[in-house]
Amino acid sequence: MVGGVHGSVTSKPAERLYTLDTLRGIAALSVVFWHWQHFFYVGDCPAGFEVSRQPFFATLAPLYQYGGLAVQLFFSISGFVFFWLFAQGVASGRIGLRNFAVDRFSRLYPLHLLTLGGVAALQWVYSASHSSYFVYPFNDAYHALLNLLLAPAWGLEKGWSFNAPVWSVSVEVLLYALFFVICLAGRWRWPLAALACAAGLMLYPGSYKVGSGLLCFFIGGLAYGVMCQLRRWFGSGLTLLACCIVALGAWAAQIGYYDALNAYLVMCLCFPATVAALAAAGLHWPGLLRSTGWVGDISYSSYLLHFPLQIVFALVLDRLVFSREIFYQPWLMLSFFVVLIPMSLACHRWVERPAQRFLRNSRLAKARQPGVHTAA
Repeated sequence: MVGGVHGSVTSKPAERLYTLDTLRGIAALSVVFWHWQHFFYVGDCPAGFEVSRQPFFATLAPLYQYGGLAVQLFFSISGFVFFWLFAQGVASGRIGLRNFAVDRFSRLYPLHLLTLGGVAALQWVYSASHSSYFVYPFNDAYHALLNLLLAPAWGLEKGWSFNAPVWSVSVEVLLYALFFVICLAGRWRWPLAALACAAGLMLYPGSYKVGSGLLCFFIGGLAYGVMCQLRRWFGSGLTLLACCIVALGAWAAQIGYYDALNAYLVMCLCFPATVAALAAAGLHWPGLLRSTGWVGDISYSSYLLHFPLQIVFALVLDRLVFSREIFYQPWLMLSFFVVLIPMSLACHRWVERPAQRFLRNSRLAKARQPGVHTAA
């Protein structure tokens, strides 16, 4: 996951794509709905869980059934944004490895470290009054080290551990490193990105974490390249029309599967086409969805905070001797979001942003050159 979507296309001045900010925020909240099932786990397995009884199921059924794919949407957005903001700068040498690494570290690590410590403490409290940990079982020293190194999804793990949603961030670290190397190849970055997509296809679904990350990140980057070329050839309006037609056609094809979801179609066409269409709309109408851009600002904090908050809710309601059946109640879900969203806003303002400023202005980073965008 990335931060605010700022940057420029071709020679235009820096703009913010509120359309992609909003999409990323919606994706983060989709994962929260997908993880609502956690409240019905005993240990690492659901017990007596009835999917259709979850709050607002009739309206939100797709989020409960397929919300996990929002992570792959994150990867597509990240790929699109990184090829937009950084590819040319890396290729030309304007963005060096040190500053790029500090930017990524400052964006991802402070909140990861905070939530890792919080989940470790909460799991200790939870295990003291229950026969198991809450959902994710591998909360030992070995997996703590993997998490400290942001490596809990590199294939070294024995299973899910600590604040497990951070697996996607762990994969993104690998993707950032590969992205930087590929961009050093200059104009050859596009065929190399296509090869990375092919590698992802071969790895998925056997190694679905890294496989889906490779596929979706670099296909998002390719979608950016295609959109830019269309803008050069046909201008902003026709590019927007073409991207919308492709996106709508892709989703129409998916709907043709009715009750089945074709993950390959969604990841290879629906997601990148949707990201390109929304980006084209944001470029054609600057400021579009400005009022909802804040949802994207809190996407990283809401993504990392929702699991520790779930442990808190489970602990409190267990202590009050409520059955887990209470989590089928709509009012309790609304209460959860009433807590999560202000927490995420506060965390973004008073933890994420100050930590980024401090690290990016520290001795870790060299003096920045004008024109190097670091807000992703």
